[in-house]
Amino acid sequence: MSSQRPSFAKREREMKLKDKARAKAERRAARKLERANGGPPPATPDDAAGVTSPPAASPTADTPEN
Repeated sequence: MSSQRPSFAKREREMKLKDKARAKAERRAARKLERANGGPPPATPDDAAGVTSPPAASPTADTPEN
């Protein structure tokens, strides 16, 4: 019975790798379809780093209230 355990562990690892590869392929296909349908442009390195421009000041914030 001890010879079955390593084989089962190997099979589990292989199945996990296949599932991960299938999920990755699905994500790739979804991104490709989104780009083909005119979805949002790919993220730039600035977007990934969390760099954002400062918020625009509203016109009412500059005027004093009476």
